[in-house]
Amino acid sequence: MREEDDEERRRRLRRKRKRRRAKKIKRICLSVLITLLVLAVVGTGGFIYEALQVAKMDTNFPGVSINGIDVSGLTEEETVQALNAQGWDESATTPLTVTTIDGVSFEVTPKAAGIAVPAEEPAAEAYASGREGSLIDDCASYLKAKFLGEKHNVTTQTGAVDREYISSLVDQAISEVEEKVGSTETTVDTDNSVIRVVKGAGQLSLDREAFTDAVVSALENGEKTLDYETLSKDLKCPDFQAIYDEINVEPRDAYFEEDGSFNIVNEVVGCTFDVAEAEKQWAAAKPGEEFNVPLTVTTPDVTYDSLSSTLYCDLLGSCTTYYPNSNDARRNNLQLATSKINGYIMLPGDEFSYNTVVGARTEEAGFQYAAAYVNGEEKEEIGGGACQVSSTLYSATLFAFLETVERENHYFAVTYIQLGTDATVTIPTDGGRAIDFKFRNSRNYPIKIVGYCNNYESSITFEIWGTLEDDDYMPVEFDNSYNGQYPSDLKIDKADPDREGFIIQLVHETYTFTDDVGSGYRTVTWRYVINENGERVSEEMTNLTNSSGQHTMDTYYFHNQ
Repeated sequence: MREEDDEERRRRLRRKRKRRRAKKIKRICLSVLITLLVLAVVGTGGFIYEALQVAKMDTNFPGVSINGIDVSGLTEEETVQALNAQGWDESATTPLTVTTIDGVSFEVTPKAAGIAVPAEEPAAEAYASGREGSLIDDCASYLKAKFLGEKHNVTTQTGAVDREYISSLVDQAISEVEEKVGSTETTVDTDNSVIRVVKGAGQLSLDREAFTDAVVSALENGEKTLDYETLSKDLKCPDFQAIYDEINVEPRDAYFEEDGSFNIVNEVVGCTFDVAEAEKQWAAAKPGEEFNVPLTVTTPDVTYDSLSSTLYCDLLGSCTTYYPNSNDARRNNLQLATSKINGYIMLPGDEFSYNTVVGARTEEAGFQYAAAYVNGEEKEEIGGGACQVSSTLYSATLFAFLETVERENHYFAVTYIQLGTDATVTIPTDGGRAIDFKFRNSRNYPIKIVGYCNNYESSITFEIWGTLEDDDYMPVEFDNSYNGQYPSDLKIDKADPDREGFIIQLVHETYTFTDDVGSGYRTVTWRYVINENGERVSEEMTNLTNSSGQHTMDTYYFHNQ
């Protein structure tokens, strides 16, 4: 058996030797054939001609290819066109799209990076293929390619990478990431009930060299996309527990300070969030990604705005009187006195003094001489007209159910307001008795006095603004009408449409009298409250009481006495 195997091996060796001898003989024959051709050409004088023809050729030799693309017999320009038809230029100019953190991206082409060579370079190499020797050598090379099928494949090499250029693109991308991501990782936004988180803001770090290497490698491998988000160091999760400890708070209503000042202590908006859920969201997010951690924000029922809106929100009382026949001096006095009272605020229990707030009616204070009642006589006095201001204000306080502390009626009946609702004031310059008008804020909330003059209508108005409570009569009309020339009733809208509205009406009873001084009227003034059905639900005498607790009547003398 072993002898048979040895014999078989010997037969295989003999066959191999025969094949090698056949190939060698073939090569010798081809060489002899070419030599004979050359000798034939030389012998006939044609070799020189053939060589000259080869030298004048502007096309590639037969059998020439570039990276397997056949470019035989093509000019350099045609070779370039053939290469581009196969996608040569497209591959060189098709960009690599690089995307990094937070979607920041840039593009770079192999051609711009210096890696891809233009088609003109391999076309020149293809034309030079076989033309590397003397005229005779080039002619021989041409004949071998033409008659013996000798091949020449040009293999192009990539160009030198422009690393500096790629690094500049990487630097720009890193800067854009830093600018876009910012430096603040967490922002508490209670208005929108979220904590805004940008993962890694202020701590993101990309390795410039490693980033550049990745781009170069992708270009050399012909890749079209590259996602690079490799950080040079690990990110640290924000201290959500510390944020929780800082912002977590229970809601609290706004309230008035207990010192009676009615200063408002702001409400506290409740705020909380799930720390574990925030940490989970952070772990799942990509570097540079923005996400929102939900906040539970609870707005209290009573806020600063809602509480402050209860102050001075309701019209408690109002009165308007007119001065169409007043001269400029009296008009000036009316406007000046009114302006000193306008905007005056009274806390519960505060007392208002007309003479204190308006001050002495002097020329230095801007007052002028005008008609006034002085000691039962009508004459020119500095500050004349001040009594119309105090009377209009007094009537407004009656509508507002404020407590009258001090008030006297005029000696003579006035024409701008009905009997029993006027209030005279004076500060004599000769040291005589001063007469003041005083009232107290007897309500549970602050009040504000609003006063203004309308020169077009020749009117003066006082309004008392405050807070209507549940047990207050809600006014829809202030009625101080009388038989004079100018009515002074005022209709208003209900402050609360769901509550019943009432007419507040001032009515006087008049009695004639005669005494040692003369004759005139004595009056009692009533404040009626009338419901929507026209029924009187309340009546109260507004005259002041004496030391015995009895209401005193207002006394007015006739002018001819």
